[in-house]
Amino acid sequence: MTSINPPTILSANGTLSTTWSLESATVSIPNSNIEITSRLFNGQLPGATLRIQPGDTLKINFQNLLTDNNGALGYVHNTYSAADETNLHFHGLHVSGELPSDDVTHVVGPGESYDYMTTLPDSHLPGTHWMHPHRHGSTSLQVGAGAASAIVVEDPPDFLPDQIANAPEVMFMAQYFHVNELNRIQEQSNDQLTNIRNAPSNEFTLVNGALQPTISINPGEWTRFRIIWSQWRNGNLDFSIVAQGGCEMQLLAKDGIYIRDYPRAIDMAPIVPGGRADIMVRCRDPSTYYSISGQGGTLATIVTTDVEVESSDLEAWEPPYPAYLSDLRGATVSPGCSCTTEFDGTDTVNGIAFEYGLTLHTSYLGAVVERVMGGQANEHPYHQHVYPFQLTTGYNNNRDAYNQIGDWHDVVMGDGTIRYSPTEFTGKLMVHCHRLIHEDLGMMAMEQVGEQEGGTCSCTAAPGLGLGAIIGIAAGAVLIVAIIVGFCVYRRKRRIRAAAEVADNNDLELLETEK
Repeated sequence: MTSINPPTILSANGTLSTTWSLESATVSIPNSNIEITSRLFNGQLPGATLRIQPGDTLKINFQNLLTDNNGALGYVHNTYSAADETNLHFHGLHVSGELPSDDVTHVVGPGESYDYMTTLPDSHLPGTHWMHPHRHGSTSLQVGAGAASAIVVEDPPDFLPDQIANAPEVMFMAQYFHVNELNRIQEQSNDQLTNIRNAPSNEFTLVNGALQPTISINPGEWTRFRIIWSQWRNGNLDFSIVAQGGCEMQLLAKDGIYIRDYPRAIDMAPIVPGGRADIMVRCRDPSTYYSISGQGGTLATIVTTDVEVESSDLEAWEPPYPAYLSDLRGATVSPGCSCTTEFDGTDTVNGIAFEYGLTLHTSYLGAVVERVMGGQANEHPYHQHVYPFQLTTGYNNNRDAYNQIGDWHDVVMGDGTIRYSPTEFTGKLMVHCHRLIHEDLGMMAMEQVGEQEGGTCSCTAAPGLGLGAIIGIAAGAVLIVAIIVGFCVYRRKRRIRAAAEVADNNDLELLETEK
C-alpha cells in the first residue's frame, strides 16, 4: 500500500489507553518543499490512527502543551479567538456528548490536561471516523492547519464477507489547506504560531501528510479505501479515479455506516466536509498509473504492480444493524418531534447565534425524531454529534447514486428530511455547520436528549441559561444592586442631614434659653 501511512495505536483487552497532546510542531511535507508550523496532535501530521473494537473503552490523557503565543486573543464569543485553547471531538462515534466523553463545550487551556474516557456500546457498528479539536472560536484554525487523526472501529471476526475482510486497506486521510484563509483567521485571532511556507498554491490537499503520494495496489485485487475528508472551509472531495477503462469503484459505507444495498457502483464520491466513505476499488491493468482526482486536482496516484490477482465480482451483503440504526423510513414521527433546522448567511441556526447553555431543540429516549433541513442547506453541511441520522426525503443528488434515501450519515448537505431515534445517550447533542469557519462564528446549536421515555419534544429555543441571558441577568442584577446601594446612601445622608439640623436647632434653643 502507500508507503506514507500514519502510525497506528491498537486497543488491547477492551481498552485503548494513550497519552495525547496538542503541541507546536514544524513538519516537512514529503514530495514537496512545503513546511508547516502549527498545532498538531503529538507533533504529527496527521496524528496516529486509533483502532478500537465495539464495546472498547477509549482513555485519552489529553495534554495541551501550548502556551499563550505572543498575546494571542483570548476567548471572545462567536469570534475567531482562543488559538491556544482546545479539546477533543470524536467525530462520528456513537458515544455520549457529556464529560468525560465527547463534550465539545469543555475547554482544555494552555498547560492543562484532561482525562477523556468513553465506552463504545457493544452494538457499535464498525466503521471509519476521525478525531479533531472542537474549541469554539479556534476549531477552523486548529483543524485547518492539520490537527486531525483517524479513528477506526474494527470489524469483529466473521462479521464481514471474505471479499471485504481479506481485502488490503488504504487509509486515505485527505487534509485541506487554504493559506489565505488561515492567514485571515490568524490575523483576527492574533495568532503568531501558524505558518505555511513554500506552498505550491493558495489551496492544496495532503493525503496522509504527503503531497500527491503514490499508492501501490495489485491489479485485479479488491482494495478497501477508508477515505476521510478533513475539510473545514468549503467544497466536496469529489473523489474519483481517472482511469483509462481499467478501474471500478463500489461504495461500501458512508460516515462509518455500511450501506444497505452494497455493492453500489459509483464513478465519483462527493464526500461533504467532515464526511467519510469506504470504497472498494479494483484496477485491472498491471504496471499502470491511475490518477485519483478531487478538490483542487490530483490527490494521489495509484500504481499497479506486475503481480495480477484474480478476483470475482462483489457479492451483495447487508450487516445486522443495531437499534440506534433501525430503519425509520416507515416510522411515525413522535408528536412534536419534527423540527426545522435552518442555516443561513448570518452564521446562525434558526436565526440564533450559538450561546452556551441555550437549547435549540429537545427530544427524549425512544422518540422518533425528524429534522427538516431548510434555509441555505445547499451551502452548509449539517453535522450532528452523538446520533447519526437517516436520509428520509430529498438528497438524491443524481451524482453517481452516491446518496440514496435510507442511507445513514452524520454530516450531509442539501434540502431534505432526516430522522434518528435516541436509544441510550442523554444530554448534549451538538449540531453545526461543518464549514468550521461558520461554526466558530456562531453557526452551532445545542440540542438536549431527555431521560424519560415517552417524554415531550420541543422545537422552540429555550434561552434560559444562554450566555447572553446570563450576561443580561448579571448586568440587571448589578444595576439593581447599584440602585439599592444608591438609595440606601441617599437615605443615610438624609438622616445625617436631618440629625444635624435637629442638633443645630437644639443648640439655638439652648443659646436663647441662656440669654
